[in-house]
Amino acid sequence: MEAGADAQWVNEPWKERHADMTAHTEKPYNAEPPNYALCEMITPKGLHYRRQHTPVPVVDEAAYRFQIGLEGKELKQFSLAELKKDYAESDLVVTFMCTGNRRSEYNTPEDGETMGLPWKNGSISTAKWSGCSLKQVLKTIGVGPDIEDEGYGWLTLYGLEDYHISIPIRKALERDNDCTLAWKMNGETLPRDHGFPLRVIIPGYVGARSVKWISKIVVTKNECDGMHQKGIAYKLLAPNIKSLASVAKDYIESMPPADFVPITSAVTKPDPGTPVRPGQMVDLAGYAYAGAGKAVIRIDVSVDGGKTWKQADFQRADDSQKQRGCRAWAWIQWQFQAKVPDDASGTWKVVCKAVDDQYNQQPENTSSIWNIRGLFNNSWGQVVCKVNKESMEISEEARSGDGSIENVGVKMSGGFKCPDCRQNFDTEQAKALHWKFIHDPNRHQED
Repeated sequence: MEAGADAQWVNEPWKERHADMTAHTEKPYNAEPPNYALCEMITPKGLHYRRQHTPVPVVDEAAYRFQIGLEGKELKQFSLAELKKDYAESDLVVTFMCTGNRRSEYNTPEDGETMGLPWKNGSISTAKWSGCSLKQVLKTIGVGPDIEDEGYGWLTLYGLEDYHISIPIRKALERDNDCTLAWKMNGETLPRDHGFPLRVIIPGYVGARSVKWISKIVVTKNECDGMHQKGIAYKLLAPNIKSLASVAKDYIESMPPADFVPITSAVTKPDPGTPVRPGQMVDLAGYAYAGAGKAVIRIDVSVDGGKTWKQADFQRADDSQKQRGCRAWAWIQWQFQAKVPDDASGTWKVVCKAVDDQYNQQPENTSSIWNIRGLFNNSWGQVVCKVNKESMEISEEARSGDGSIENVGVKMSGGFKCPDCRQNFDTEQAKALHWKFIHDPNRHQED
């Protein structure tokens, strides 16, 4: 039978998935949001990136039970109602990033193709997650910091679909590490795509460690087996290794899996290929993020390919996510206004690089960090615009948001795009009214 064609896919939560998402695979659903969504501090509803390995589980909340305990011993069982009743709910703003974010930029004739989905800069998103402290639940079952003295070093997390990974147990037990069992996303019931009815939030770690549809958490003495822990999935090999054929399995399994995102950034406004004109002032925007709770402290922007730099303004997701606080779990959003050089022609390239509170910075290009799995491309963020000199002949009043002749009078800004034309709108309601009176094939019919 053709992949994805059988009955296991009939219950996918299609209504949760925004039409503007770019899907790299439909079954399972792996998709990233457009740049306009990445300009928001909290990623808009339906536009948080998706990374799935299987069909989305169908769960009856009333029958659902979550288990937790030590390996080899009886696990304690909780219903979702019991967790909500017995433990205080708190909120946490966290950015998740897939290790393959910006993987597509690795794939060049010089370095070769990587393994995995060709993500652009959108396999990263931010949400406010609500639930209870994992540390408090562990404390209830008698697990505290001294458990490591007994030889237990790991928490092994299992999803209902049998995805499983391990994290060091001290991550969940140390003060202010904020590991959470979440049942809400942005103030609403956890969507099915994002782990309904319960998921684990491991802030500061790569998205793959925040297991969805959590089934059980087992305190173990050793990390688990499997491709997502000991296998190749999250291992960064050297840039000279272009094939796995010559790489021993034992060598791969001896390497640690990737846990923390290195400092990274991206330009999310304007979109690649946006027409600009010489002398035009252009509003730039983007995100920057560092894993392990490190705070971004500076964004450097260059409009001349890195010859000179200036600093962008930026905002944090939460006032508590301050520098050297070790709890900066979310990205920052940055803005900068730049002038297109008067002598610009052909293309105009803007680059950015971020600096965290340990002064880690991004490498200029991908050649030194290339790896066959295509993980952690944290080279300078960039966008290349198209210089359109003809637009200089258009009066200021007639210019559209992108300054091009073909889009004169067309609104290019706004997060809601008409499906039948190039026009954009600031609200869904405005877009719907435009479509009704301009494009609806039944608009001329009488009631």
